[in-house]
Amino acid sequence: MTLGIGTLMGIFLSVALVNNLVLAGFLGICPFLGVSRKIDMAFGMGCDVTFVMTISGVVTWLIVHGILVPVGNALGDPEALFFLKYVAFIMVIASMVQLVEMYVRKFFPPLYTAFGVFLPLITTNCAILGACLLIDMKPEYQNLLNATVFAFGGGIGFMLAITLMAGVREHIRFSDVPKCLQGPAITLLVAGILALAFLGFAGIGS
Repeated sequence: MTLGIGTLMGIFLSVALVNNLVLAGFLGICPFLGVSRKIDMAFGMGCDVTFVMTISGVVTWLIVHGILVPVGNALGDPEALFFLKYVAFIMVIASMVQLVEMYVRKFFPPLYTAFGVFLPLITTNCAILGACLLIDMKPEYQNLLNATVFAFGGGIGFMLAITLMAGVREHIRFSDVPKCLQGPAITLLVAGILALAFLGFAGIGS
């Protein structure tokens, strides 16, 4: 049991900190930069992405291992329906985003208005698709529990990165930034510094 918990904690810390999908994998950069202007917006987007990524990771794992692989084995080729994986991933992610969009629109109208186009664009957030693909590709995530922890950790890592970015950008708004660095330049510079800072978590695995 202890070994199992240690393994799960290792998976969570790896994807949330050491191999953060945004700051280490450079996935989901569009919402990371576009919705990190205010902490409340960034945190809300992080929660939405965490929910979509976790549910999508679980559902796509069940589709692949519960339908596509058994059917492929019955056909004599485990990879016979390989092409359907990507179709399933996109359909599941789009469905989860629609669910989140309806929920936010109904219960948090101001937040829905503040998100604007970025909320439906979660469908095209490559961090979510990347998490589903990594779960499918790596042997250590062929277990449902491991896959769930990986997807949840990936979402928490995204939320952590975008919230930290928003906090720094709110502070920068009241700082004396040189004219040559104002606007996108200082934003990208801060993103690079955050990515370097997260490299320090690599020591956790050593």
